[in-house]
Amino acid sequence: MLSLHKNQKGLEQKSLEIAGELSSIPYGEPALVVCHLDADGITSGSIIASALLRLGIAPHIRVVKQLDEAAIAEILPIKAKHVIFTDMGTGQRQLLERFGTYDRRIFIIDHHQPPPSTQDDYNSGSVSSIMEFNPHFFGFDGSTEISASGTAFLVAKKMSSENNSLAPLAIVGALGDMQDKGDRSSLVGLNASIAEEAQRSGQVAVSKGLKLYGFESRPLVKSMEYTLNPYLPGLSGDEGACFKFLKSAGIDPRKQDGSWRSISDLSNEEIRQVTSALIKYLISQGLSSQDAESVVGVIYTIKSEGADSPLRDAREYASSVNACGRLGKYGLGVAICLGDRADALAALRELLLDYRKKISGYLRWLESNPSALRVMNSIQAILAGNNIDDRMIGTIISIAFSMKPFTRSKPIFGLSNADGVVKVSARGTPELVRRGLNLGSAIREASEQVGGTGGGHNIAAGGQIPSGKEDAFLSIVDAIVAKMIGGVKL
Repeated sequence: MLSLHKNQKGLEQKSLEIAGELSSIPYGEPALVVCHLDADGITSGSIIASALLRLGIAPHIRVVKQLDEAAIAEILPIKAKHVIFTDMGTGQRQLLERFGTYDRRIFIIDHHQPPPSTQDDYNSGSVSSIMEFNPHFFGFDGSTEISASGTAFLVAKKMSSENNSLAPLAIVGALGDMQDKGDRSSLVGLNASIAEEAQRSGQVAVSKGLKLYGFESRPLVKSMEYTLNPYLPGLSGDEGACFKFLKSAGIDPRKQDGSWRSISDLSNEEIRQVTSALIKYLISQGLSSQDAESVVGVIYTIKSEGADSPLRDAREYASSVNACGRLGKYGLGVAICLGDRADALAALRELLLDYRKKISGYLRWLESNPSALRVMNSIQAILAGNNIDDRMIGTIISIAFSMKPFTRSKPIFGLSNADGVVKVSARGTPELVRRGLNLGSAIREASEQVGGTGGGHNIAAGGQIPSGKEDAFLSIVDAIVAKMIGGVKL
């Protein structure tokens, strides 16, 4: 049941309005879709592109790291009267207002927190040349209840009932944005409604199990070895350690013929043994019982994908698309989302090996460089400099919550050098958000005070600041977070 402050009718009307405008683009006319490089960005852009393609419109997809003047300068030469921004734009309205003067129709399909000025404009009915669809305007929390891909799906559904088949992509985007904040890591709010719809239509199966990488399709040893989020201390990235762990838990990782055993080869009792042993092991490594038990959760399986495909488990699908974006293989990520299961899938398998190697390397660097960690009154930060790719710093700090010596009692900030500026990413926890944390507004305020920009969600946000302003930024944002949640000393 929706809360009274949530305007479901308004949400439906706005999605229908946007859908009508997009559907009216003349047949064969080019349209430009601009999206962010992460899993939610690429899936949301692909959802809109798929819906346009099915109407005979010719979409061109441009994936960007962030929406700033440099990105706009690259976009301007592309000839398209209709430009749709997905998973970005709400925080860059003023910039896009100028962009809209070039005889273009601008659309924003986003789920990030609107800046106060944008929310005020919407509440007052201020007229804009930009058509914007953001669930926050209707009382829905874009950080937990619906992602950009889900918002795009709501529009695509109104364009044609054929687009109901895009529901799995909406689920993938939500999981990529870590919106599985319900009981046992389930989706909530509008995300849950989309998942239920996909389940009823037979597109997705929903079950409970270990949230290990490719747990359904991969050998158990490899599944544990490849699991990085949650990070399994002493196991992630180490096949030998995973083998020994399973043996000590009374599980033989191999069949009699010497081949690896997967989940389908284990009895229910053996599955319980593995689960119990893994939870006890994680607690012994310093994780709280709550964090350790989070390895068990709701699994979303895309039934149309092959049993051994990295796209069958929706979380693995999200990780795969995210890898494409983080490694700059944007076209590959889009091709996967648009349905290429031939050359693109083969290329993806190779890319995932490289992605896991890079993440493991960054985590090893982090573990061997404790001086890169700065613990302050209300925040903890990783000062990565040039040691972690700025496109991957967000992934690393998300994993860091499961690593020593990090604590879940403070949000994590990651700072990484990027093209003459410093990229900032931050992650919190649901408990911190309940206590008042709003990383989107905290980063926006602190970044602006040092000459940068930023924004995002209450639980996850990002921005960029000038080089040399790292200390000043951290000091300011530490004070802001302290006012939000109260100082917490270790």
